Amino acid sequence: MAQNADSKFYFGFDASYWQRSLRQSDPLAVQRNMLGSIRPMVGFKLQNDWSIGILSNFSSYQSQVSPIEFSYPIYGEPDENEYYPIIGSRNVYQEASMKNNLRGYGLFLKKFISLGKKTSLNFNLYGMKESGKDGNIVLAPDFGFYFPCPNCNYEESLNDYCSTCLSIAYYRMEIPMKETNWRVGMDLAFAYQWKPWISMEIRANLLEYRKQILKDKREVNPTIDFAYDPFYGASTQYFGNHTDFGSAVARDGVRFGLIFSPF
Repeated sequence: MAQNADSKFYFGFDASYWQRSLRQSDPLAVQRNMLGSIRPMVGFKLQNDWSIGILSNFSSYQSQVSPIEFSYPIYGEPDENEYYPIIGSRNVYQEASMKNNLRGYGLFLKKFISLGKKTSLNFNLYGMKESGKDGNIVLAPDFGFYFPCPNCNYEESLNDYCSTCLSIAYYRMEIPMKETNWRVGMDLAFAYQWKPWISMEIRANLLEYRKQILKDKREVNPTIDFAYDPFYGASTQYFGNHTDFGSAVARDGVRFGLIFSPF
């Protein structure tokens, strides 16, 4: 009874929501990772155990990424011309995260394997493209690091800030970006036929290949802004093409869905 109804068309959705707290030393750093996602779908049954269809995805996420890394100079004692020579440098690591709202569309091919009168396993092969134009890379800089004391010696510069130097307001920095994801993978779902026209699913991803393309949306002049923005050069590490291959459960979580077959 689970998959042998006369209905040829069905529609439904699955959804996932989770959040995870982070232990951040910087109070401006993002304090939790989160994801909320819903995937509507429409399917057509080819045979008793196969179907094809289209699916879409609407998601919002916030995720910690690798820290941003850059260096700044340390100045020595002034010479006779009151010039402070650079005698060293310090590498700085600051917390960073990424957030975006994505919309995607794709196709799927589903295989039903009956386990009993009301239960089945569903293998779902899918391909999908997602995009989001209003994303941000969020940085939590400690601006005290970027103004080392020019009147201090080398040892003092390693530990002290310059109380008389120019300071900047303490706030998060957001770098606008555009994100495009290409996904190909396979899900496995356990389905229970609650009523003749509705079934419930618990779905988890077995394997997924994802190509993520991140583009910088800042309107800057590299020859000028690179010199005045200490994050400009360092933040370019996040942009470009990134790929990952494996289960997407850690990223997307376990999904819960409903499938309706009213026609």
